[in-house]
Amino acid sequence: MIPDRLRAVVALIAVGFVTSVLLSGCSGQGNAEAGNAQAAAVSFSRAVAGATDEACGLLAPQTRMELEDREGPCASALPAELQSRPGPVRSTEVYGKDAIVRLESDTIFLARFRDGWQVTAAGCARAQVGRPYDCKVKGG
Repeated sequence: MIPDRLRAVVALIAVGFVTSVLLSGCSGQGNAEAGNAQAAAVSFSRAVAGATDEACGLLAPQTRMELEDREGPCASALPAELQSRPGPVRSTEVYGKDAIVRLESDTIFLARFRDGWQVTAAGCARAQVGRPYDCKVKGG
């Protein structure tokens, strides 16, 4: 027969082990999603400077529609609105199906769709820390 105290210690160790396994599995998924969101933001930023059709393809449908309604065809409107150059990634944060990627020269918001991460807002900056972002390209 196992004493009650030993049984409690074994149960506590088992709970700690299961918790650490579950948390490490979640962080692996988050790291993969952060990497995917970051790759999409970097691809978008590079494409704005050259392959505009590719950049337009990386915009979320609502964002592209709003840009075209306001400024005309995406291929000509996008480079006019976003005159930033691609730069190194400063940080990436994923919140479920949404992400924020901060580049040296831009902050890009993304959402995960069935076919991958797409840009929902770009050319974003804050006037002050703690205030909302003001974005040159965004969807409703």
